[in-house]
Parts: sequence; C-alpha cells; structure tokens
Amino acid sequence: MKKNILSILYIAAASCGCVREAHQGTIPVISWAGIPAEMSEEVFPVLKESGIDWHLGLYGDIDKAKTALDAAERNGVGIIAGFHELKDDTEASVLALKDHPALVAWHIKDEPETWDIGWIADLAGRIAEIDPVHPSYINLYPNWAWGGDRYAENIELFASMVDVPFYSFDQYPVTEDDDGQILVRQSWYRNLEEFSAMAKRHGKPFWAFALALSHHLGAPSPEAFYPVPTIGHLRLQVFSDLLYGAQAIQYFTFGGLYDMEKSVKTEVFDLVRQVNSEIKAYSPVFLGCEVLGVWHTGDVIPESTSRLTEMPDSRILSLNVSGCGGVVSLISNGGRRYLAVQNRDCVNESVLEISFKGSVKKINVCGVSRFKGGELHLSPGNIALFQL
Repeated sequence: MKKNILSILYIAAASCGCVREAHQGTIPVISWAGIPAEMSEEVFPVLKESGIDWHLGLYGDIDKAKTALDAAERNGVGIIAGFHELKDDTEASVLALKDHPALVAWHIKDEPETWDIGWIADLAGRIAEIDPVHPSYINLYPNWAWGGDRYAENIELFASMVDVPFYSFDQYPVTEDDDGQILVRQSWYRNLEEFSAMAKRHGKPFWAFALALSHHLGAPSPEAFYPVPTIGHLRLQVFSDLLYGAQAIQYFTFGGLYDMEKSVKTEVFDLVRQVNSEIKAYSPVFLGCEVLGVWHTGDVIPESTSRLTEMPDSRILSLNVSGCGGVVSLISNGGRRYLAVQNRDCVNESVLEISFKGSVKKINVCGVSRFKGGELHLSPGNIALFQL
C-alpha cells in the first residue's frame, strides 16, 4: 500500500519531467515554508541545489500560489500549496490549480486542535471529490504539545475521521540549555513509537521532520532553545525518522538554509545538502519499506521504547553500541531484510561492535561491500546499514 500511495504522489508531481527526475524512486525531501512567492524564481534553484524536491508554500492568496507554482515548474520543483481561498472558495480554487504540473498536494492545516478535526475531514473530502489525484496535507502536533498521555488517543481520533493517504507530524528534539549543553527531548522517541504505530494500524505511511532553523520557543509551550543544527543533529533526526519508517523528510524551515534578506546560503545549507545526498543513497532500502521492529540499546533507553534483549534476526550473532546506546531497526523491502543501527548520540561518536553468521552486505553512500563483523565507528547520529 505504501508504494501505491507514494506512486500517486510521484505521478501527481511529475507532469514535468524535471520534477520526476528529482525524486522518482527516492524518499521525497521537503522544505516547510520560508520562501515568499515573489522570491520563488530566485530561490527555487538554490532549493533544488540543496537536494530538496518539494516546497510546502503558505501563500496569502491564490495568485501568489500560482506565482510560486509557475516558478516551481520552470525550476523542476514540486509544490504543496496552501492559501486562504482553498478553505474559503474550495471548488473554484481547486479547479483553478489542480492541473498545474508543479502541484504535489494541498495544504489544509498545520497543527490542528481536536476541535478542528471535523472541518478538516469535511474539507479534505470536498477537495478529493474535485481532485482525486492530489492529496490533502495536514501536519499534526508533537506529543508534548497535544495531550501528552492522550496523544495516542488524539492522533487515532484524527486518523479515524480524516481520510488522507499519509500522516505527518513534527517534533524537534534537539535543544540547548543555558549552559550550552545539547539535550534531546525525552518524549521524542515515544512520539515516533506512537505515530508510526498509528500509521501502521491504518495501513498508511507517515512523514516526519528535522529542524534546520535555530529559534527560541517560549510559553505556553515548554521553553526550549533550538540551536543551529550540526550534521550530527540533522542525522539524528532524519535517520531516526527513517528507522521508524518515515516515507518523507521535511525541514523546518528553508529559512534555516538560506537568508532571504541577504540572499545568501547559511552555514546549514551544506549540511542539509550532505544529509539529503545520504537520504537519496539509502532510499532503495527505506522507500516503501516495512519496519518489522525497532529496539534501543544503552544503560538507559528512551521512554516507551523497547530494549534490545535478543538479536532481531538469526543471522546476527552480537550487537553493541557504546556510549549512550543506539537505535536498531529491522526492515523488510523487496523480499530482502535489512538491519539499520544508529548512534543515538548527536554530539559524540560511538562504536558499533557487531558480528554475523557468515558475511552480509554492508551498504553505505558509496556502495556495497562484504562484512562479517568487527568494530565500526559511527559519527554523531549516523547509521550503519546491512543487507542480511
């Protein structure tokens, strides 16, 4: 089912060949807002250079959305379009833009409350009747902002009422305290556990986020300072998302990669481009995969996760991740099984000690090699990937 749904999205965005070439067969990478419509022509080539395929644009009106879509078509970029008339004048808006070659999806709402679910379900249904090709996009809160212990109940309510082909949520787990120490939100892996389980119950894929923009979040939410991300911060988020089964990676926001006022790339640009190249390289494993199980190692494991107490496959003889531990994911795709092991520390290197019964294929961004076992050094947030 995942592959069918993703194929629909690819076809929807691939009317112009350049968009098809950008992401067909790879995990879609999306930038979440941050590019004004009037700057689209200037900035979309930079976006494409970063390895981002689609832009989620929030525009003041349909005319600005059309401006961005036209620029996107010329530059081989797809657009998830959001604008006021989509809700206020749905039929006319959808009919006006549904055949645009750069359109990927319709943005309805970001982080709705539970009382929004009824009208969102109605609007998504009306859009689907007019345009059965391009899906509606709604992004949900993280668990700490939407009910805490009631989060699983809230996302299940949404999924049971809103008929969309995929689900999306955001959480930015990497924070910095007043002393400059990097902290990872304890609720993050619980969020991945509950959200991926909900999506699996409904037979649909989910999309997740990584943070590219430093900012401060104050009251009424828990206060947190989000630092300028390092490549370790980005890898921790992106690869944890993929190990739990995410089928698209979104960055909040493109403004973290590109300074709109100065028209210059930021220090984060090259880091995101590097991580995006890794996402593309690993896409044959993760795109359309089935996650058979996720476990954690270490003296202390994140809340609501499962500790690795026995090897997840008979071909694995031993597995240990030094430091604070790792994330272990067993994946099925195309009749093959894969093992992914992540360094759960986004600041420090760890050592993976692993051995197999016979040799396996070790997959990296440069290719494939045979591997029987030994020590592998994992940089912060990075993964080791094996075909069993």
